[in-house]
Amino acid sequence: MDILSRGIDKYRSSPIQVKASIWYTICNFFQKGISFIVVPIYVRLLTTAEYGEWSVFQSWTGILIIFASLNLYAGVYTKTLVDMPNRKERDRYTASMQGLGTLVTLGLLVIYIFTHEWCNKLLDLDTPFMLLLFLYFIVYPAFSFWGTRQRVEYRYRPMVAVTVAISILMPCVSILLLRYTGLRAKALILGFLSTQCVVGTVFYIYQFVKGKCFFDKKYWQYAAKFNIPLIPHYLSLIILGQSDRIMIKYYCGDSDAGIYSFAYQVASAINVLIAAVNGSRVPWTYEQLKEKSYGRLRGLSNVLVAIMAGITLIICLVSPEIIGILGTSDYSVAVYVIPIVTLGVYFTFVYDLYASVEFYFGATKYVMYASAAGAVLNIVLNSIFIPIFGFIAAAYTTLACYIVFMLMHFMFSLRVLGEQKITEAIYDNRIVFILSVAVFIICLASMLTFNHLSMRLVMLAVLILFFVMKRDLIKGLIRTIKE
Repeated sequence: MDILSRGIDKYRSSPIQVKASIWYTICNFFQKGISFIVVPIYVRLLTTAEYGEWSVFQSWTGILIIFASLNLYAGVYTKTLVDMPNRKERDRYTASMQGLGTLVTLGLLVIYIFTHEWCNKLLDLDTPFMLLLFLYFIVYPAFSFWGTRQRVEYRYRPMVAVTVAISILMPCVSILLLRYTGLRAKALILGFLSTQCVVGTVFYIYQFVKGKCFFDKKYWQYAAKFNIPLIPHYLSLIILGQSDRIMIKYYCGDSDAGIYSFAYQVASAINVLIAAVNGSRVPWTYEQLKEKSYGRLRGLSNVLVAIMAGITLIICLVSPEIIGILGTSDYSVAVYVIPIVTLGVYFTFVYDLYASVEFYFGATKYVMYASAAGAVLNIVLNSIFIPIFGFIAAAYTTLACYIVFMLMHFMFSLRVLGEQKITEAIYDNRIVFILSVAVFIICLASMLTFNHLSMRLVMLAVLILFFVMKRDLIKGLIRTIKE
């Protein structure tokens, strides 16, 4: 009780920035947790082909919204809010960003009207669903604008409440539609779009009423100049993470896309942990770069990479059990996808270490180069190997792209450090690469033990023993980040 009381007192005395960070982290875990929990429900109510149809729709949505919204709620919006302390001016700016996004989406809608038959076939949706999708493109950014502003202004209570409500409401509506209509996979699509459109419309109207502005030449010009050059970067990241499912559907069909999507969803659960770690690591890294405390950076990165490597290995070793708990026999082949996708997620964490250096010193052009190269390489490799080896090849091609991605960011970070005349090593690259090679080899080897439970249990015991022996080091790491 004393520990709990001290914790509550410490929380109450913390600055609002700390409280906001805590609640945003909790909210992120809850949101991702709900998404993870509904996966077993979906795969039991849908066939593999129907689950693939739902997953491919999500991939297309992620790609198309970049063109429909110009990602105005990312990057430029946050930066401008920080530089704009006046609340009324923020209201006007937010409304004008909604206006610009609406105009861009309406322009795409005109193109769709003249090409609707081809578009409907490409996305495998009827016209009513496509029109609802365009409504989503118009109003969904309003919620994102609102959420970003809550974060900037540290108003975490309404943000957390609304996010949690949507996270619960959307799967509930989708499951009800799935059970009581004959729409099948399209029930999930309708549940997603209808929920997001209702919520988005509320914020869309609210922010227009408050801002009383649709067009502001100064804001529109600045936003377009800032964000349009970043579209290739945003698009490349989405393609790298989402194009697999679209190409698998094209070459192999909905069923294989569904199996791959299930494996990808399960393996990507580690992203919740990575997002939580990076939420503290990135600003801490920037602070150490500012103070030139490179020794502390090296020590932190070594421990973090080791922890991520250990977690990656654990997920690889228990892949058969994960499939048994979350999936059905129809998804059994996904056991050979989970370790490879998990490895890819591990390398995204490593490349982000190096990308943080590029972002800190403003060398975003290198980030764009790496993103574009990775996306193009992914499409090329998928087009070659998926027709030959089937959908499992997509996991290997994506892993290869993430490794190339990491190596490019490594080389670019060295160039940036050279441009800044920094000769001391920021990270212990030798340790990072040794750990990366080790986790790569062990993860691949672990797939040979899937039919030998005793061997996997021994390997798990060794990993857990390692973490227990290094618990003091891990506690020290947590204290360092908190400080």
